[in-house]
Amino acid sequence: MSNIIHRASQRGVAEHGWLHSRFSFSFAEYYNPERIGYGALRVINDDIIEAGQGFPMHPHKEMEIISLVTKGSLEHSDSQGNHGVINEGEIQYMSAGSGVRHSEYNPSQSQSVELFQIWIYPNQKGGEPLYDQRDFNAIEQLNHWVVLASPDARDHSIKMRQDAFIFTTKLERGASIELPTLNDGNGHLLFVIEGSIEIAGDVLNKRDEIQITDKETDTIKALADTHLMLFEVPMHR
Repeated sequence: MSNIIHRASQRGVAEHGWLHSRFSFSFAEYYNPERIGYGALRVINDDIIEAGQGFPMHPHKEMEIISLVTKGSLEHSDSQGNHGVINEGEIQYMSAGSGVRHSEYNPSQSQSVELFQIWIYPNQKGGEPLYDQRDFNAIEQLNHWVVLASPDARDHSIKMRQDAFIFTTKLERGASIELPTLNDGNGHLLFVIEGSIEIAGDVLNKRDEIQITDKETDTIKALADTHLMLFEVPMHR
C-alpha cells in the first residue's frame, strides 16, 4: 500500500492578524515543491476570519471552489449578482468558469468564522460561472458517508464540473467505516477535521491527512469522536 501521510504540523502557515490560515498545499507565500496539489485537488485551506473582516472583490478563473463553514457565517457576493450567507454546516460552491470576481466577509461583529476552502481543477475550460449553496445540517452524518459534492448531484450533493467527490462523516468513538471504492484513475485524500482515527495501521489526529491511490478497501476506526472529510479526485488534471 503506497499511502502518504501529511501531519498537521507540516502544513503551511499564514498569519495576517485578521486572517489565520493553514495550507495543505502550496498557496500564496507558502511554497513547498513537494506539496503542489493532489491530482485535480489543488487547495485545502483551513481559514479563520476575524469578526467584520474578509476578502474584498478579487478574480478567479478555471477553478471549482467549495467553501465548507464549520463555525460562524460567511457572506458571499460576486460579479454575477449572486449573494448569500453560508452558515455553520453549509457549503458554498462557485465554478469560476471563464472568469468571475467575488468577495467573502465575516458578517459578524463579534464572532470569528472558521471554514475550509477547497479548490479543484475543472474537467472543462471556460463556461458560464456557476453558484450554489447547500445546507447539510438536517442530514444525518453519524457513522456513514454523506456526499457533499459530486459530478452528478447525487444524494442532495452539489454538482461540480469535475469527476470528483467530497464526502463527510462523523464517527462515534469505536465505530468503523470503510472507504468508498475508488473509481479507475482516481485517488483518495482523507482529512481529519476533528478527532483521531486508525487506518491501515497508522494513527491520524486532528488536521492530519492521508493520500491513498490503491483500490484496496480500507477500514477506518475512530479512536475518539471524529469528524472526517474525504476527497476522491482524478489523479490527472
